[in-house]
Amino acid sequence: MTGPDIPTRMGTMSPTPDRHARIEALLTQLRPAAEDALRRMAEQLVDRPDTELFGDIEYRLRDAAHDLATTAHQTGLEARKKGGTRGRASCARSAGRTPGSTPGGPAGS
Repeated sequence: MTGPDIPTRMGTMSPTPDRHARIEALLTQLRPAAEDALRRMAEQLVDRPDTELFGDIEYRLRDAAHDLATTAHQTGLEARKKGGTRGRASCARSAGRTPGSTPGGPAGS
């Protein structure tokens, strides 16, 4: 049983030569989190009576899956940072002077 496909832009771009290696590296990093999420799900389901297979358990299962998705997203972002921007970041310009709150002179003149 497979879930819905996650849309990709691969149809519009050619894969880079190191794409397979990057995927494998990301999978290696994600496996412990995936195992943990699956274990939590299995522990929630294994001894639960049939009368409790809906309701609160559905939220717990969803939360475990959501935690895994969050971990995958964060891990993917961190993997990109390692090969991201090179060199020093440029300094931002100083902000100019803040204009007064009234266009005229002092109040009451």
